[in-house]
Amino acid sequence: MTSTGGLEYGPVQPEEVQPLWALLDQALHISMVPGWNDHVGPDKFRAVRRNGKLAGGMGIVPMGQWFGGASVPTGAVTSVGIAPEFRGAGAASMLMKSALDEIHEEGWPLSTLFPSTLNFYRHAGYERAGVKVVYELSTNAIDVGSRDLGIVEVDDSSREEIYATYNARAKSTSGNLDRPAMLWEPIMGFGGRKVFSYLITGPSGAEGYVIFQQARSAAHIRVRDVALLTQNAALRLLRFFADHRSTIDSLSWNGAPNDLMVHALGEQDAKLTSSRDWVIRIIDVESALTARGYPATYQGELHLRVEDNLLSWNNGDYVLEVASGRGTVRRGGRGDLRTGIRGLAAMYAGHVAPVELRAMGAMDADDATIANVSLMFASPRSWMSDQF
Repeated sequence: MTSTGGLEYGPVQPEEVQPLWALLDQALHISMVPGWNDHVGPDKFRAVRRNGKLAGGMGIVPMGQWFGGASVPTGAVTSVGIAPEFRGAGAASMLMKSALDEIHEEGWPLSTLFPSTLNFYRHAGYERAGVKVVYELSTNAIDVGSRDLGIVEVDDSSREEIYATYNARAKSTSGNLDRPAMLWEPIMGFGGRKVFSYLITGPSGAEGYVIFQQARSAAHIRVRDVALLTQNAALRLLRFFADHRSTIDSLSWNGAPNDLMVHALGEQDAKLTSSRDWVIRIIDVESALTARGYPATYQGELHLRVEDNLLSWNNGDYVLEVASGRGTVRRGGRGDLRTGIRGLAAMYAGHVAPVELRAMGAMDADDATIANVSLMFASPRSWMSDQF
């Protein structure tokens, strides 16, 4: 429990749970996913009060996020809201700063969230770090496909195989979540319309899976989750969806910026219908740089100077030494590359290249240092298919 200037931050009390849910529903001005906050659990929520009255709250969920082939612990922030009558009086800033301090105390190097307002979170040290994109495709526009791989409907007994396939895809890219059970449960279905799950299999085992529902009021398939490890798996899934064209007009899915199904199509008929950036906040520079993975064949070092206006422990000079895909960090060095905590977050995730960050004024270094750090942090474009 922390308090300052009449504001108090701490766990949600039992009698505050339902009032907080109502407050968040009003504050966020959306119809929240039914049961989402209860699914997260009141124990994961924190409240801010002014003079004892509930002013707002947020959820903090421990997860992992894949960067450079390593799962980095993150405090995923969800359902942040302040009651209208308490806005502009410091409640939001106090809530966020206290949450960042708590995440640091838990030892999680990162924090991740989908911002409702980017400017506020930037003031708290978060920066755009990846995308969530949604594609839509007419089944009649599917002009490629293959039946070389098998595709078979599966039930709950195949969950471990689905989890392993997802993790293999997540590890090979940048930004995907290391999903806890609380994210898998809604994907696999816990009520409502029937959820269909299929594994795509090759000679050596699973090469992908898809989990989807058919829309209640339209000839549409909404994919809840898909992970494909090979181009052959993408071709098999496209053929599978094309085989629905007598009853289904279209499908949509959350995919990668360089999506395997989109890439496989003969024509550019998949429409990108939505794109939204998520953000990360580096909570502890040293532990974040140590926890991340790096290109296996790269060997070298970076002398880094970081400025953080909110979390003072991050300020200063660091030397990052990388070899065999792992990094070690020590204080000191020359400060060859100078950046704020936000610029470091965008580079860390692989969302913005160092040369682009320098052009944006978010990073300062000579050409040799920029070339070196570009190799050190080389990765696929960062993205995730989840939202929380």
